[in-house]
Amino acid sequence: MHVSRKYPGQGAATSSGGQIGRGGDATWSAEAALQTVRHGKRFAAHLHANVEEGWYVYALDSPAGQPLSVSLDSLPAGIDTTGTLRQSTPTRKYDPNFEADAFFYEESAEVRAGLHVGKEVKPGTYVVGGSVRYMVCSDQMCMPPTTKPVSMTIEVESGALRDAYAAVNYGDLVEPGPAASDNSQGAVPSAGSIAPGEAAGERGSLWGFLLLAVGAGVSAFFMPCIFPMVPLTVSYFAKGSGRGQSMRQAGVYRLTIVGAFTGLGALAAALLGAAGAQSIAASPWTNLAIGGVLVAFGLSLLGLFELRLPTGLTNYLNRQSERQSGYAGAVFMGLTLTVVSFSCTAPFVGGLLAAAAQGTWLYPVLGMAVFSGVLALPFVGFALFPEALKRLPSSGGWMNALKVTLGFVELAAALKFFSNADLVWGGAVWLSRPLVIAFTIVLFALAGAYLLGTLRLSHDPPAETPRRVGVGRVLAAALFLGLALYMTPGLLGARLGSLDAYFPPRHATDVGRLPTSSGPETTSVSALDWNQNDIDAAMAEAKESGTPVFVDFSGYTCTNCREMEANVFPAPAVAEHLRADFVLLRLYTDDADKGPALQRYQQQTVGTVALPSYAVVTPEGNLAARHSGMASPKAFDAFLEEGLSQSPEDAAPQNVSRGTPSALLARGRSKGQGSN
Repeated sequence: MHVSRKYPGQGAATSSGGQIGRGGDATWSAEAALQTVRHGKRFAAHLHANVEEGWYVYALDSPAGQPLSVSLDSLPAGIDTTGTLRQSTPTRKYDPNFEADAFFYEESAEVRAGLHVGKEVKPGTYVVGGSVRYMVCSDQMCMPPTTKPVSMTIEVESGALRDAYAAVNYGDLVEPGPAASDNSQGAVPSAGSIAPGEAAGERGSLWGFLLLAVGAGVSAFFMPCIFPMVPLTVSYFAKGSGRGQSMRQAGVYRLTIVGAFTGLGALAAALLGAAGAQSIAASPWTNLAIGGVLVAFGLSLLGLFELRLPTGLTNYLNRQSERQSGYAGAVFMGLTLTVVSFSCTAPFVGGLLAAAAQGTWLYPVLGMAVFSGVLALPFVGFALFPEALKRLPSSGGWMNALKVTLGFVELAAALKFFSNADLVWGGAVWLSRPLVIAFTIVLFALAGAYLLGTLRLSHDPPAETPRRVGVGRVLAAALFLGLALYMTPGLLGARLGSLDAYFPPRHATDVGRLPTSSGPETTSVSALDWNQNDIDAAMAEAKESGTPVFVDFSGYTCTNCREMEANVFPAPAVAEHLRADFVLLRLYTDDADKGPALQRYQQQTVGTVALPSYAVVTPEGNLAARHSGMASPKAFDAFLEEGLSQSPEDAAPQNVSRGTPSALLARGRSKGQGSN
């Protein structure tokens, strides 16, 4: 089954040739495992879904797409949710557009939720209600997320609870995953508490986050304020009465470091809350703040200033570590390293906590534990094998080179967060994709030049004559310069593989030349002039020029739309038609202000809310042709030709009879929707 190119929130079925078909759906039913229960009983609520043929529903914990969400929030007094949600085993398949596995159900799905009847509940008949929110998709597109009510009836009888009924029977259903099961001490979540991003973070990117923490720990170990302390620290442990005691002290030392950093992660988790990290991650202000912190850390690594903790705290811990012996001394040694190394570890800690803001409450704690564990591990290893110290390279300029290089990386990472804020506020108004790519190329090129010695900073030690560049620096420079070269075609709109996830979405208007998956070189589409979310302006231009309107029903986060814009619109024949034969109108139906009204206009114009959808409308406002879903350049060109070949008499007056665009938008505003 094909599950790529999904747009969370939009879509419908289409038949061949772009004709609009009826969208798929799923029917839901709910029933209690036992029709009659007693006081104190724990039992399962069974929720069943029957999915239409050719469609599927995402699972509770699907990292890709819109995960299923279950809420039992209409409960009689004394009847509460308990335990964890369970689901039938989903099908899994990798989705390259989300760069994560998609978990989904075809034909049918089942979810079970635990319920508990309190002792205060009187005998009688009760209705347990709630809702399910889900999205159905086909191999072409997805329908908008739908919320449907579910309810079931239970009969509470009097009598003592039998031991055999004290636990919820989930049968052979499985727990979905942390994102779907970590809900209020294991209780069934309320509406919206199973967040799509949270599920994706737990399953799709946890290992990537842990690898980031490992890499940060390794890099921090080689920083100038940590690496030179290795011989001093190991010699402290060597003073012990025996190897066993030295090992135990080194272990306490490592646990102290891990505890200090993990405590910082726990504090971050407490401040964010169980779902706070995910809820604030989408805030543009949060992204701006994180970007600013990363810029500060990056400039610190580049040597513009130095981050320091209060001198008094550092001196106090130093004195205590010198006075104390045994395990107490090891504890103070660990605290001393934590404080003294702040100027070197702060950029890594800040970066990890910034990455943790994209996940759940577990991320800060787990990230800090892994980071500090990796950072402290070499100290324990060298305490066990002190002779290995002789093989370590001596401190020198290579550590400064590492520090500066990581500073350039921090600045590049800050671009991602600034871009996120820009996308939320204005759709890449200030930081377009080419601009972010250009900044990243410059930063990576500077890093490569610095590693090769052709770029020097004011705080660098005097250059050797002649300057020698080691093999390691040459290889690292080749990596950065190679990445900069690899990203250069992205300035012209080329795909950058997995790096595309880092940059803002591609737009057809960003580029001069675009390669397509079908092979032929494409022509410039930078001259295309789109009317965005302004139906009246486009129709007025069409009436004045006598030119039909090409309507692109799109979405800010629609991956199928980006695919069409990148690989179909720039194709020579398609681009020529769009440029010469149409007034161009692009409507973002997920726009925060006009989205609902634009979606109604789409439904009335083409008969579906599927994304992507396209329409050719005559200057009189009649529908000449329509298409939903993906298409090859050849098929899309045929669709445009069909729209151009329709005479005004042949075009269907499909949208005029149901209200003008202005009236539609006015109705949207009257219901609380703003306008731009």
